[in-house]
Amino acid sequence: IVDGQGNEAPAQMLSSRSDGTYWGIWVEGVPALGYKSYRIEVSGKDRAAPGAAPGGPVFENAFYRLRIGPEKGGITSLYDKELNRELLATGDTVLMGQFIYEELDNRHQMERFTYNKMDTVYVPLEGKRHYLRGLRIAGAEEGPIWSSLFLEGSIPGADPRGLSLEVRLYHPEKRLELYYGMHKLAVTSPEAVYVAFPFGLEGGRLGFEAQGGIVYPGENQLEGTASDWNTIQNFAFARNENAQVVFGSNDVPLVQFGAINTGRFYYRHRPETTHLYSWVLNNYWTTNFRASQEGELKWSYYLASSDDTSRTFATRFGWGSRVPLLTRVFPAGEEEAAASGRSWMEVSAPNVLLVAACPAEGGKGVLLQFRETEGKEAALKVEELLKSNIFRAVSEVNLFGEEIQQLNKELKIGALETRFVWLKE
Repeated sequence: IVDGQGNEAPAQMLSSRSDGTYWGIWVEGVPALGYKSYRIEVSGKDRAAPGAAPGGPVFENAFYRLRIGPEKGGITSLYDKELNRELLATGDTVLMGQFIYEELDNRHQMERFTYNKMDTVYVPLEGKRHYLRGLRIAGAEEGPIWSSLFLEGSIPGADPRGLSLEVRLYHPEKRLELYYGMHKLAVTSPEAVYVAFPFGLEGGRLGFEAQGGIVYPGENQLEGTASDWNTIQNFAFARNENAQVVFGSNDVPLVQFGAINTGRFYYRHRPETTHLYSWVLNNYWTTNFRASQEGELKWSYYLASSDDTSRTFATRFGWGSRVPLLTRVFPAGEEEAAASGRSWMEVSAPNVLLVAACPAEGGKGVLLQFRETEGKEAALKVEELLKSNIFRAVSEVNLFGEEIQQLNKELKIGALETRFVWLKE
């Protein structure tokens, strides 16, 4: 698979079945809001299969070194080689990637017959928790894009196949992914599943992206909102003055911050640690709900760490991981495409995020929504928005697409502000 300059793009098999194979392709240099084309060249050489290995308790690449604790049921260490620091809380009983299965003694304790914005009473739920048992390293695999370590273990609430976990370390960039799989049994008694991420950043704090901005639990939450769990949009993070870890998932957006807080409603409660707990599933309801969840479940997480502690870094990594790069496959033609890549718009300000784009009313151009992410003023330059020569003019519009003013040079965007732009044909 090569681009217009003959550079080969690395490819790695994702999955295979009788009617075909799914591949992951690592592409670079795709123009902003544009495309880059590749062609498939048929070779007579046999494709080299990824190298298999037995795997061991230490799993590493150029960026990270992980240590697996089979007897403890999780990842005991995540060491960042660039930052020269451990990213997990040391000496803690909770491990990264640890599977936690919770059973409540009864369902009645979920009912709270109060309505009070200042509800500071926290009554821990009564029940018991179970952890991954018999964790074993099932093997490892080395590929051109990522290396994988495969783990297996037994858990309550699942069939005899138990839990499978694949840990991926990427070679082209600093990135780590976790892939979980299980076959859930139907359980009607109160149950929940969590996956722990006990990040250890001294003096750090937690935050997550909500609709339109960043929320710091217990700090800038709206009055009356709950603090026991939250729904993240594209990412959450643990951050201090020197480093940050960015976390997200395409599949399971519910997260509890600092600890397992179910029932802790007070909106001003601040997390006491930099731990994150992904809330994978639960049936903690008391009326009008399906009492059990069953069948095959698959979910995943993406993580990265950096000494760049900006919100812009977290936003770019989170959105870049959550929003897929669309692909199209075309049959071979008689002639090659005129251009192997093209961009129809560019935004050079690193702290400006394109949130949405849609056709203008009547098909006369495109409406764009931008948001400033860092808390610093930025500017949208007209010449960058018109660089493709597809559009003839730029106007600022309001939320309804109604024109406010035509832009000639640039549009200033204030700190954490949202602006709307109309590209006219």
